[in-house]
Amino acid sequence: MGHAVRSRTVAAAFVAALAMAGCSSFSYNHDFDPGVDFSKYKSYVWIEIADPATPHPRGVNELIEKRIAATIDETLASKGYTKRQEGPADFVVNFVGTTQEKIDFSTYYTGWGYYGWYGGTQVQAYQYTEGTLIIDILDAHTKGLSWRGTVTGTLEPTATPEQRNARIATAVAGVFQRFPPGPPGS
Repeated sequence: MGHAVRSRTVAAAFVAALAMAGCSSFSYNHDFDPGVDFSKYKSYVWIEIADPATPHPRGVNELIEKRIAATIDETLASKGYTKRQEGPADFVVNFVGTTQEKIDFSTYYTGWGYYGWYGGTQVQAYQYTEGTLIIDILDAHTKGLSWRGTVTGTLEPTATPEQRNARIATAVAGVFQRFPPGPPGS
């Protein structure tokens, strides 16, 4: 294999590795009602699905839904919140997942030489599915949205169940990193 071909192969592999590494990270966001006193929140219930017969009402399959719900329960328990099966609670939890097909392009130069650049450029297209998990906290008394956290990242369709559990745990932990927000007015 010639030096120029080997250089192009290494460059292409490096660009592909960077592109794939960039796609595997998560992007987080949150928003909240500054008028809500989150220090009064001690217990929660899950929102009732309007039509339980609807397939995938939360936008994900049943296995992923169970993983996400269990991880949210674990995370809220670690923050001191009590889950109630029924009866009065301070807040209501819900989540929904969405997906969108994306294409990312990487442009790189294919060669260089003693007197500067030679060769050309190549454009590599990467198609992937981006998923967004939206977690809502609603006030049980006012029924209004108190807090919303989102996480967006690339879905890994070939991931094992263990890898999915780990990614869900990371995503949910990141979303709840800023929950509850500080006292009103802070």
